[in-house]
Amino acid sequence: MSTEFKQSLRQDQSLAITPQLKRSLEILQAGALELRDIVDAELNTNPLLEELSNVDKSERPQTIGENPFPDDDFDDDTQSSAQQNNDAQKTKDFVLNSIPDKLSLQEYLLTEANLDAKNENVAKAFVNLTGSLDERGFLLPDAIANAKANGFDEKSINEALELLRESEPSGIGAFDMRDSLMLQLEHKQLGNSLAYRILELHYNLLMKRKVEDIAKIENRSTADVENAIAEIAKLKTSPASDFENQAESYILPDIIFSQTPDGDWVAELSRENYPRLQINQEYRKMAMLGKLRAEEQAYIKEKIRDGKLIMDAIEMRQKTLQKIANAILAKQQDFFENGIDALKPMTMQDIADLLDIHATTVGRAIAEKYAQTPFGLFPLKIFFSGGYESESGENISSKSIKNKIAQMIEDESTRSPLSDSKIAEILSSEGITIARRTVAKYREELGIAPKNLRKRY
Repeated sequence: MSTEFKQSLRQDQSLAITPQLKRSLEILQAGALELRDIVDAELNTNPLLEELSNVDKSERPQTIGENPFPDDDFDDDTQSSAQQNNDAQKTKDFVLNSIPDKLSLQEYLLTEANLDAKNENVAKAFVNLTGSLDERGFLLPDAIANAKANGFDEKSINEALELLRESEPSGIGAFDMRDSLMLQLEHKQLGNSLAYRILELHYNLLMKRKVEDIAKIENRSTADVENAIAEIAKLKTSPASDFENQAESYILPDIIFSQTPDGDWVAELSRENYPRLQINQEYRKMAMLGKLRAEEQAYIKEKIRDGKLIMDAIEMRQKTLQKIANAILAKQQDFFENGIDALKPMTMQDIADLLDIHATTVGRAIAEKYAQTPFGLFPLKIFFSGGYESESGENISSKSIKNKIAQMIEDESTRSPLSDSKIAEILSSEGITIARRTVAKYREELGIAPKNLRKRY
């Protein structure tokens, strides 16, 4: 047997995600509070960087996006031609489409739930299972089979599954709603309760609200059964909603939508939460005089680059947000006149096409961002959803339909709650044709229990 060595020439094209680009994406996606933390950390580590509010405003500041040394060679290697800027934008768009969204439910489970796997195989199996969670936090029917097909042994899968089902939010890792409700009761130390037994042994009777039948089988009073059902009704039918709906204790708006005295609607970035930065003028003068040692010159050059990087990234963030806000205003005019029920179907791709940017850029730009509107403070993502066409030809947002469903259930009689079919029928009478199963899906996403669990006597 002979061994032959060969040389070959192959050209590969790959994209290197630089620390600078990562920081730019981080700032684009940051909410107002997070951006404040990023800027504070930068101010603490870069003596050349200052916030405008802390300097003499009578002196013209070196503000965002400007070259701090226009007449010397400090910024020669950071100058960008129009073509370079265009290439840089294309690179950003590519990266934006390639990097996973910030802090998904799966990432939360892996980074925030204090994963305590017994060994590496269990840890990897855990990662595999989290990839098989649906939007409600339930495991897909073929999750276990897929894990086995990916080479994980049964013991590792079972240990990973147990670890997942012990994680927060409570009810995560169940295979269906019944399993999730039982899991939530176990987490509340109610595994031996009547509520648990009803779910475990009498689920079909529960769904038909056969209170007397359950009471007879369990040899308990109907009041006991009603109380147990009330306990079940407090549980989440969609456990992932706990994660998705977590609100920050203090929310700052990034955009303010308001009406002018002339009746026109305008979108403005919140200046209160917008950090305006500049390069320290004293350091600038020291550098221009050329009296610094070589190592000092190198240090200042590095800090200028760092400062300019964050200033440019913030400028890009703000310009992108302003463009998106203007586009939202143009496409959702009815919302600002009439409220959430008037939302129109609108996707991120719609805005991306309008602004000639990548849809993922839109997604990252609106992440963790809030808008002050005449109807309250809303996350920007509320403006984006699919929708339906009414019989009159009007486009209706799915968020608007969810809002209608929530309002119907809030106004219903607790003695005779609305079924999903009845809700679909009511919506149909209003010209909105929607399937019963779609109503059920929206109701579960809203975290609302089915009719049988909402009924009271």
